[in-house]
Amino acid sequence: MSAGEMAALVSAAAAVVGLLLAVFGVPLLGGSSPGRPVVDGAAAAPAASETPQASPSLPLPNGWRRVAAPDLRAAFALPDDWTQDVDSAIQSSWSSPAEEHAMSLKRDSSYGPTPKAAVAGQLEWYRDTPRSAMADLKAVTRPTRQNGKEALLLEIDYHYADRSEARRRVEVFVAGKAGQVYRLLFDTVATRERLAEHKELLAAARAQLLIDTSVRGREEAGGRLAEQKELLAAARAQLLIDTSVRGREEAGGSAMSTVGP
Repeated sequence: MSAGEMAALVSAAAAVVGLLLAVFGVPLLGGSSPGRPVVDGAAAAPAASETPQASPSLPLPNGWRRVAAPDLRAAFALPDDWTQDVDSAIQSSWSSPAEEHAMSLKRDSSYGPTPKAAVAGQLEWYRDTPRSAMADLKAVTRPTRQNGKEALLLEIDYHYADRSEARRRVEVFVAGKAGQVYRLLFDTVATRERLAEHKELLAAARAQLLIDTSVRGREEAGGRLAEQKELLAAARAQLLIDTSVRGREEAGGSAMSTVGP
């Protein structure tokens, strides 16, 4: 490699570093994460994960744990001794040890992209007793807020078709990204003691719920990758230009030295 080509390579590398510093504020290797300067003598904070991280600002109630649900792009909390009954791409369901209480978090667009459409579709399904096994439904819908958004709260008193035991089901519907609707559900036997517990469980779960926790990370990661590809393409183009120009300059200089004054 000639001295001119070497100089072109150095120039292109410097251009790449300069572009990266301008866009991201950090070099490719070493340094700190974007927007997270490292104080002298302190360790750099780890980069944010693209998977859901259950870390709301509110402290957990005693005896509760946080659960990440990557497929649902969500994270939630529940009592330590609850066990999982359903784990699918659209739903995560749990129950208490004696199955007095049940909870479920679902994310889908089966009935439409809004809480209103989701409530209407869900109620229609519930009222179809052969499919839902629920009978004598008494439903009330109220506006509420969840995760800083307008939402709907659905309260249902019912009993299963093959039992007379009264039950209470409360669900919160809130719109997520990409046309999806989240549904947080708590269901219990409608005794005074269980209803008091049910109310506390629902309030704590709503306070701890995180939605769309992985969408932002994936979008930002995709944007950073696209920017890096553009920077690399620009650097390669610059390298070809610099190499071509230096080559012509050297060729011209050699010809002149051969011809002489």
